[in-house]
Amino acid sequence: MSYQPTFPSDRWETVRALVVEAATTVATSTGLKRDRLMVIAAPFADWVVNVNGYPTTTVVVFHPVMVRRYATRDDVAWSDTTRRTYRSALLRMSRALIGDVPLQFAPTTPQNTAAPYDDLDLHLLESWARGQSTAARRRSAGVVLALCTGAGLKANEVLQVRRSDITADRNGIVVTVTKGGRAVPLLARFEQLLLDSVADVEADHWVFGSPKRIKHGISTLTTFLYDTDRGREPDPVTPRMRNTWLITHLIAGTNMRALMAAAGVTKFEHLDQLVAHVPALDAPSYRKQLRAEAVAR
Repeated sequence: MSYQPTFPSDRWETVRALVVEAATTVATSTGLKRDRLMVIAAPFADWVVNVNGYPTTTVVVFHPVMVRRYATRDDVAWSDTTRRTYRSALLRMSRALIGDVPLQFAPTTPQNTAAPYDDLDLHLLESWARGQSTAARRRSAGVVLALCTGAGLKANEVLQVRRSDITADRNGIVVTVTKGGRAVPLLARFEQLLLDSVADVEADHWVFGSPKRIKHGISTLTTFLYDTDRGREPDPVTPRMRNTWLITHLIAGTNMRALMAAAGVTKFEHLDQLVAHVPALDAPSYRKQLRAEAVAR
């Protein structure tokens, strides 16, 4: 087989059988070239299964909602043409493999990407970050956990943070996301972890990975997380870290306009999934909050 994966070989082994079978089936029924289908389907399956934790089954991986989420990712610098190409090819595979399905989608894994880490998870992840085998790995792990879970940064944004973008004063820590020109206050819980992680980083150096690195591809960070030393800690997944930050603010009742500005979005994708993790109010609190909002107007 001529296809060579662009992601780690152990992850390829996890999805290889599914991808090969899917590409062969679709090529036979549609006349599309199998090699081209492999090139598109392999990283897609890797993203669904290895990055987001969904099961390795055709009906889940090639569900059209998964295709939509993949084609609208905001952590990759794809052109519009590339997005359309991927979406078109993957939707054709979806139709050939599982037929027409309703767009309503219920994840079949209990640990979906919207689910926040709970308090125990966060303690375990901090131990994971502080327990890496080298100082460089401890720094990078601590930076990822603090910036994604404490400031809601996306993986590609973490790659662009220099030490000078992190400022501290008596009111806490603020992280400047240069690409979006926004300043995000760090949750107090992660202040010490971030300060410890960047203590020896020079002002003009990157805080993640090699201080003078040139490569900024998202695979640099994804591969690092996948290869880190860990025992029974939950998998460190950056979209889930960001969702934990968002849900923390939703539970706290943070002003929605302020939260959207800090998150760098004009609309929230999958808001229904996030809100599902916000505890419901009891009847008296429900009435009190809604009445207060109406009176304020």
